Amino acid sequence: MTAVVFGSAAGAQSVCSGEVVFQCATDAPEAVREQITVCLADGRFEMVRHQLATGEKRYDVPLSADAALTHYSYGWLDDETIKVELGFWDEPYAMPRILHMALSWDEEEDEQRLDLPSEAWLQTADWQLPIEQELCLPQTVYADLAAMEMGFADRGPVGLFFSGDEIVPTPETVGRARVHSDTTLPVYQWSRPNAATPVWWQLNDGDDVEVLAVQGDFRAVAIPTGVGECVIRPEEMGYPYNGPCATGWVDQRFLEMIQ
Repeated sequence: MTAVVFGSAAGAQSVCSGEVVFQCATDAPEAVREQITVCLADGRFEMVRHQLATGEKRYDVPLSADAALTHYSYGWLDDETIKVELGFWDEPYAMPRILHMALSWDEEEDEQRLDLPSEAWLQTADWQLPIEQELCLPQTVYADLAAMEMGFADRGPVGLFFSGDEIVPTPETVGRARVHSDTTLPVYQWSRPNAATPVWWQLNDGDDVEVLAVQGDFRAVAIPTGVGECVIRPEEMGYPYNGPCATGWVDQRFLEMIQ
């Protein structure tokens, strides 16, 4: 993957530790416009935001992401656009924020299409709920996909997971379940969640999910983010699940096995 620079961005200015892999200015009035910068160092991403006018940082604690575990997806949105998602955990607010990039791309030349617009935006988790979304100015976006990909060198062939646990489906644990919950049901990153465990997704009452594995009081489920279905084939039993669906852990008290 070739490093790319969007629009008129001459290059990134480092305001965090490590190599800059993304930068943009928010689409806001000039007086309150902020710069979003993402750096990569030692397998961790760090996001820093500061006001362009004053240099004042927005976060006392930078948003962070462990490249081996965080939500990451990459693929073609259409014939001319690459879509990238990178998840960060906002510790002070105990919520995930996802950085989206829709990059105009020339597949044959394996490089950015400078004659077409590219987009980037930051939003709260992509749940079935109202979301907070902040747009970047297209002409300010800088992205180095080659450097970004280096952070996922130890992640495996498919990096579309919410879960940090290895999930091994077996004939005894695989099935389909229906959610029964008066409120949204959190999908946790770990099978032993606590108050600080990231929640990358939420399920709603009546949702059907594929169950993969069981650990204590929690079941691992597959969630079709960007794909049509998550059915497990017989030949995939007994091996670590590698996708194509995202995975996470839910409290089995709120799941009714239906198949």
